[in-house]
Amino acid sequence: MPPLALPGIRVLDLSDGKGAYGTRILADLGADVIKVEPPGGDPMRSIPPFAGDLPGHERSLYWLYRNVNKRSITLNLNSKEGREIFKRLIKITDVVVETFEPGYMKQLGLDYEALRKINPRVIMASITDFGQTGPYSHYKGSDIVDFAMSGAMIVNGTPDRAPVNMPGSPARDCAAIYAMCGVMLALYARAFTGEGQYVEISAQEAALAGLFSWSIPGYSYRSAAGRIPFAGPRMMPRTGSLAIVPCKDGYIHWLATSPRQFDALYELLGSPPELVEMGNNILDVAPRIGEHIEKVTRHTMNMTMREFFEQGQGKFGLPCCPVCTPAEYIDNPHVRARSFFKEVEHPEVGKGLYAAMPFKMTETPAEVRLPAPRLGQHNREIYHDEMGLSLEELSAFRRAGII
Repeated sequence: MPPLALPGIRVLDLSDGKGAYGTRILADLGADVIKVEPPGGDPMRSIPPFAGDLPGHERSLYWLYRNVNKRSITLNLNSKEGREIFKRLIKITDVVVETFEPGYMKQLGLDYEALRKINPRVIMASITDFGQTGPYSHYKGSDIVDFAMSGAMIVNGTPDRAPVNMPGSPARDCAAIYAMCGVMLALYARAFTGEGQYVEISAQEAALAGLFSWSIPGYSYRSAAGRIPFAGPRMMPRTGSLAIVPCKDGYIHWLATSPRQFDALYELLGSPPELVEMGNNILDVAPRIGEHIEKVTRHTMNMTMREFFEQGQGKFGLPCCPVCTPAEYIDNPHVRARSFFKEVEHPEVGKGLYAAMPFKMTETPAEVRLPAPRLGQHNREIYHDEMGLSLEELSAFRRAGII
């Protein structure tokens, strides 16, 4: 194995879906990320879909993907004994990541000010929907709420319909990524100062910054020009750049804004007269763009995605691409050549392909090395072997619901 980027860095991961992908990044980079779960298991383990459609603590695909390379311990932080164990862990910890509502960690006596007294080098990252301060800080949120309230959703979709959400959990995953950027910068600063620091992230802010930061200047420009429609500042379907049209076996996306590109599109489709007569000037086509796309679709329906893509790009120089399904993406020879997916075997669900980190480093590459941990899998390893608690103590803690 090549050397790791973050060897020797220990992370206590108290996060839910707002932080799990970020701590996975640290784990892929070689940090020892310890997922601290309540004795009954992290709620993420109950998020569907499940492998083989069989619900279970070890079968959530959401959990499995976001928690590779981590270790798992169970610990009841609502108990006095659990908090004392946590404080002992802090002495040998570099980073804590938590996603509880503002003030919760302070109620437990485990906020940053308390932890830094135990370990001045510790770094703490707190990820919430709206941040630790401000009038909305205690509001409940969700990914769609964060996305909608960020100003990013209003530009998503077409003006004739309500704004739409993106699939998955884009706002919270952006928050997790920004949190890990903050953590790594804090680790870098600590190398010079010897002191840890507090990193605070708002998913609402991260959604705008990470997904649609350009919407603010775009909104400002169109607002100043008096061009904001009632439906919001979404993109108008004015050119082929927004055209995703069906073909024989899926969908293709094409772009035509210049005369050369329109000519290439027409040649690719066999120079149909009903399209040629519409012209190759965007100023002529734009007022009739809906009609134009409808006529293009009549011809793309007779082609496969591969035919359109290879001829359009290779022969005619038309900007175009297939709209791939996940299976088509995984099976793509280009993706395979770059080894983006890694096969990992989990003891409960078997082998599966896991997406790696989308950045490659020559000397310390991020690697998918281990499957997501089973619930409490590393209790004995961490509590007994590393912390020195006796097996009798562990049994007593287990009976009392502390671990």
